[in-house]
Amino acid sequence: MTETTVNLSQIARLARVGRAAASHWRRLHEDFPPPVGGTEASPLFLLAAAEQWLRAHDRIAPPLSEHAAARLPATLTFANNTVVTVHGLELHTGPAENSDADEEGFSGHIASDRDPIPWPTASARIDRPGQAPFEVANAHVDITSRGSHMDFLTLIWPTGQRTVLPAHPTNPQTTEVH
Repeated sequence: MTETTVNLSQIARLARVGRAAASHWRRLHEDFPPPVGGTEASPLFLLAAAEQWLRAHDRIAPPLSEHAAARLPATLTFANNTVVTVHGLELHTGPAENSDADEEGFSGHIASDRDPIPWPTASARIDRPGQAPFEVANAHVDITSRGSHMDFLTLIWPTGQRTVLPAHPTNPQTTEVH
């Protein structure tokens, strides 16, 4: 079994810094992982050892918690290719109030100066940070405007109509609307 190796540029990407920073760490820190191959100019390191060293030196951010990810904006891509950014998002699951049917919903704030959103129903892909994207078809669309720069969007659909999707669309056409 071969272990995965990485070069200094790849280590730098893991830490979200430039290659020069990774080279500096290698020279400065005696406990930096030793090279296991490559050349003097382009050494290779075990990925596991590099990740362990980066974590020990607080150089890799921990994965987003579900709570922290919920504070980041989501992207909605409607079937007509309209793309909007949703802030303060919430996903509601379970029995809907005042209804015999189980429903799910998604809501959040959107820019009021955006491209038109399909109404009164729409199909959309919903990409939320740190979670698997999903798609809903024929969701009821409600947009509440309060006269400010942000409107409030709610999508509601019957339970079981949400389909989890692969992490990356096959043909993304995403641009943020602010």
